[in-house]
Amino acid sequence: MTSRHSSDGVWGVVTVHRPAQVPPLLADLAPQVTGIIVVDDGSGSEFDSIRAEIAASGALVLALERNSGIGAALNRGIRCALDKGASAIVTFDQDSTIAPGFVDALSAAWEHARAHGVPAGPVVPEFFADVSQAGSSAGHGVVHAAHAIQSGMYLPAGVVDQVGLMDEALFIDLVDTDFELRCLDADLPCIVAPGLRLPHRLGARYRFPGPLGALLPTLTLSTPFRYYYRARNRIVLARRHPLHRARLRRDARADYAYFLIAWMLARPRATMRKLLVAGFRDGRAERMGRMGPALMTEAARVTWRARPLPDAESA
Repeated sequence: MTSRHSSDGVWGVVTVHRPAQVPPLLADLAPQVTGIIVVDDGSGSEFDSIRAEIAASGALVLALERNSGIGAALNRGIRCALDKGASAIVTFDQDSTIAPGFVDALSAAWEHARAHGVPAGPVVPEFFADVSQAGSSAGHGVVHAAHAIQSGMYLPAGVVDQVGLMDEALFIDLVDTDFELRCLDADLPCIVAPGLRLPHRLGARYRFPGPLGALLPTLTLSTPFRYYYRARNRIVLARRHPLHRARLRRDARADYAYFLIAWMLARPRATMRKLLVAGFRDGRAERMGRMGPALMTEAARVTWRARPLPDAESA
């Protein structure tokens, strides 16, 4: 680990794509960090006015020319923060919200682990969208993360120095899982900040008709194109991280059940099947990066055989 952590400030990196407004997160984050870098992942010129409002709020705005994926957007912001002398970076999606003291709680958890000689890499809140990220105890009140989502992740500069940046080739989905496993292999396991919560919307929620609705009254579904990346990257991570085979197999079984439900609810089902098959095929062939434009066009035509719930009912 480097000594930069104790001497320099913490910077926030927030990724956005086609934001409808200035993310409310920015106002809550500003008093908790030295500075904020907002990376726009290829929203296009029609969002110039929103980006100008974000810049007027005091954030540094970096705009990618084309949609390059969450890995590339995060890396652009992390590099910029490190160039400015950041001791640590906290990364967020545009939909996240935080309470006062959030960043201090992450930093305190890392400092506590270091003070007790417990190896620690990134730090995440114990709860993400009411889902626990906590795993086993590491002793001295330090708790390892069972899994880690990048929004709300605290990255000490020394961890980035040792482990490197996110894998941009994964584009989106499981980018944070790959980074977490690389940290674990470097003996810098991800830990949680006990009791800390990060409210977040995980996709849109739907209510289903028929027998499936009796079993699953509501379910969160992602944008259809995301299922291609998740299927592809599941294959890639299984090959890349053989030391974590048991965990990845367990996670994959949950995903495959979810894929089946998504296929059952998709219209047309044939297109959803094509997305999943293409993802598995490209994963085996290690065809990485952004999905092809023809497949993206087909994914945009997929709808769900379900009724979307209003935000208040989804909460």
